[in-house]
Amino acid sequence: MQKEFSNAYKILDYYDNSIVKKDVDKNSLKEIRKNMNEQTFTGLLNFYKTWKNHDVNVLAGYSQIINKSNYLEGYKEYFYSNEMESIDMGGEDNRKITGYDHKWGLRSFFRRINYDYNDRYLLEVNGRWDGSSRFTGSGVYAFFPSASAAWRISQENFWNKERWFINDLKIRASWGQTGNQAIPLYEFYPALVSSDYTYNNEIKPGYIQKKMSNPDLTWETTTQTDIGLDAYLLDSRMSLTFDYYNKMTDGILLTLPIPGVIGLEAPLQNAGSVLNRGIELMVSWRDSFKDFNYNISANFSYNKNKITDLAGSGPYKTTLSTDPMTIRSEGLPIDSHWGYITDGLFQAQEEVNSYPTLFANTKPGDIKYVDLNNDGKITPEDMTYLGNTFPKYTFGLNGAISYKGFELFMQWQGAADVDVRLSGALSEMGNQEGFTHEIYANNVWTPEHTDARFPRPVKFDLRNVQSSDRVIFDGSYLRLKTLQLSYTLPVGLTRKVFIQRAKVSVTATNLLTFSALNEWNLDPEFPSGRANYYPQSSVYSLGLNLEF
Repeated sequence: MQKEFSNAYKILDYYDNSIVKKDVDKNSLKEIRKNMNEQTFTGLLNFYKTWKNHDVNVLAGYSQIINKSNYLEGYKEYFYSNEMESIDMGGEDNRKITGYDHKWGLRSFFRRINYDYNDRYLLEVNGRWDGSSRFTGSGVYAFFPSASAAWRISQENFWNKERWFINDLKIRASWGQTGNQAIPLYEFYPALVSSDYTYNNEIKPGYIQKKMSNPDLTWETTTQTDIGLDAYLLDSRMSLTFDYYNKMTDGILLTLPIPGVIGLEAPLQNAGSVLNRGIELMVSWRDSFKDFNYNISANFSYNKNKITDLAGSGPYKTTLSTDPMTIRSEGLPIDSHWGYITDGLFQAQEEVNSYPTLFANTKPGDIKYVDLNNDGKITPEDMTYLGNTFPKYTFGLNGAISYKGFELFMQWQGAADVDVRLSGALSEMGNQEGFTHEIYANNVWTPEHTDARFPRPVKFDLRNVQSSDRVIFDGSYLRLKTLQLSYTLPVGLTRKVFIQRAKVSVTATNLLTFSALNEWNLDPEFPSGRANYYPQSSVYSLGLNLEF
């Protein structure tokens, strides 16, 4: 439940109470009530059998979720007293009430079989039937199978001579399908919405269908194949995990265009396909020398994302060129940056006159947008792919060192081949009279400063902040996420004061960040746009842990 009451009030002049400086005579109340009830049932049946070197585990189960919710919002104005915060005490004019009731369910049958022979050959087979109330007809239920197998080669007799180098080696492979039913409710139903109409010169309440329904909607299906290995080497001081995966998502929901003569908004359709392909690698090393212990681990991943099918439609682009523009097109990564290529700034009027321009009255100091298709004019047809919105590479490094009671821990993380787009006041150079970054100070083009980094300022004119490579920056970064130094007092000392264990620590988070965006004072993990986000703060803390 939520209540928002805005008072009616008057602000009087400080020196003369007979003068009203501000008068707000309309108080108002918005009251919201939202209820949600979810019932979940899960039943499992497990069978386990071992004989000789064979282990078999069979699991069968059933689960069901039923969710019901309702929402009610009421609004009234002009309460005769600010103390009367009950919605029935408001005036009858300009009142409003809205609400909805929702109900959905999910039902699943599943089974799993695990087989293990002498901890050498491993096999797992899964299957599940999922049914969702978000679909109808034959699209309600879908079957999602999966299987995985592993061979621990190091358990074979012929591997004995190699154990001094590779102590444990397992090769594995898997294939499986999963489903996604996260779509808006009742998309298959031709829903009606209230709409007034005129009849005999009177306003009458009525109902219309605004959006075309699609009873053929069904589950998005993701099919993934994975090949990998796990290994322990050099007396298990070194561990290695490697995976290669190929992940195809089919039946992605798209709003494809329909003929305008239908007179309804286009429905969702299972039409798109996206491919993700990449590798994941983790390597660690640990060792010790008397009282000195250390371990270090590193991880690296590479992912290539590509839209493979849009059912002959598209491309789909966002349209506001002064905000981040993205595109969904076959052959490109999903939500790629889109815009113009630039070739510096115009330096003379003769150069402006001899080259096509995006805006009339272009002058020296303005951005030179490239005529990419060489048709003698600058249009949206000259826009092109400008970079990834998702990182292609991610990586991290963890390390820990201990000597007697001292411990040092550090954690690094980073990403590469990712681009971010600046917009709003951050990229407008103060043209819209907004606060902006000091980086522009003394660094904008003027006839006396033609080698400036940024174009000439033009008040209330956004010609130089169109979506282009000039407002897209490398979002790659490396960050020291955590650094902690701690000391555990000797047990012989702490037990004298009845303390089993005492540990003091100093911790810093987000201590260092190496990124091209540092000059903009921006967190490299910020989403493209107007930077209206809460940045990750550097935090320093001192801790004491006592166990009695």
